[in-house]
Amino acid sequence: MKQFHLSKMNRLKRRQEQTRVPVWSRVRTTCIAILLVCNVVLLAVLGCVKGYDAYLSHRTRTHMDAMLAERGILCGSSVYHVLDDCPEVYTMYADSAVQEALARALLTGTVTSGAEKGNTMVWTGENGSVSWASSGELDAQVGLYSEPEPASAEQAQKLLRRVLAKAGIDVPEKWMESTPLGEGSGNNGYSITIRQELEGTQLLGCGLTAVLEPGNELTLTGIWCTGDPQRMNVRALETYSAEQALFQLLGSDISFAQIISAQPVYVLSDKSGGRFTTVPCWRFSTENGDYVLNILTGDVVASADIDAGSTDTTEPVNWDDVDYDDGIIDDGQQSTDTGATGTDSLPETTETVGTGADADSDLDISWDERE
Repeated sequence: MKQFHLSKMNRLKRRQEQTRVPVWSRVRTTCIAILLVCNVVLLAVLGCVKGYDAYLSHRTRTHMDAMLAERGILCGSSVYHVLDDCPEVYTMYADSAVQEALARALLTGTVTSGAEKGNTMVWTGENGSVSWASSGELDAQVGLYSEPEPASAEQAQKLLRRVLAKAGIDVPEKWMESTPLGEGSGNNGYSITIRQELEGTQLLGCGLTAVLEPGNELTLTGIWCTGDPQRMNVRALETYSAEQALFQLLGSDISFAQIISAQPVYVLSDKSGGRFTTVPCWRFSTENGDYVLNILTGDVVASADIDAGSTDTTEPVNWDDVDYDDGIIDDGQQSTDTGATGTDSLPETTETVGTGADADSDLDISWDERE
């Protein structure tokens, strides 16, 4: 009898378990179905948003092409593609370690250093001297007597790259140009132009000119920015669009019939106290020459007016008039500089500044004013 009751209880238990299994299976199936439906709906919404954005972009560019056609201006689709990604704004603080490393790479013997008026450091050695100002201006007069004298412009370029590399300054070959001095056979010396780049983009107004005369007498002059670039989050760039950049270009006084290409460039702005701030720009190539568009203000100047490597650069930007988020973005922290020139921190502001036609007319970013 006891065995009969145990058998009956086991049958009831198995029947209850068989009843529960289908219930949980249906609940699980229902949950999976709901999740699948939600994913499909989200994908559909995302597709609609992307499609609408593409429609608006296509319509705007169609209107832009129509306006260009009315003015008889040709513009390839590759220009639109390049202009889609706006350059960032970067700031750097002069790295005294790099400056001293270059001075010691150029000088021989006992090297002495000292500060001069105007926040300029000067190093002297047995073979010459090197001076480097807080504004980035470099002036070196040295003799590279321990180096073999180059027999070609290519060898002169390699020699200079090797010397710069000793200070941790790596210059790709595409940013250097070498030409022989004088005419005829023999070594009359070489002139080497070095352009500076920032995150793979050329930094206009910065560069060096090296003149290597017979006997390895080197003269190195120009402006060179040292330090690690740190990104600034500028709200004025959040409303940027490729069409806006073209509107700014068309609103200028320049005359052209074809936009051949466009590429991002930077222009050095703030050079005070060893801080270097860059202005994001576009350089447009036309049949009448190259023109640089200041994205923050919409000002346009000829590219030739911003001579790379010269000391004639644009007036520093008044960053008090530019609205940005949390100053410099560096691993989520706001950066400040407490160098020898005193404490230099980015100012606080709540003013929002637009670009182009919406920009503040008092924004102090002038192409015309020169140092």
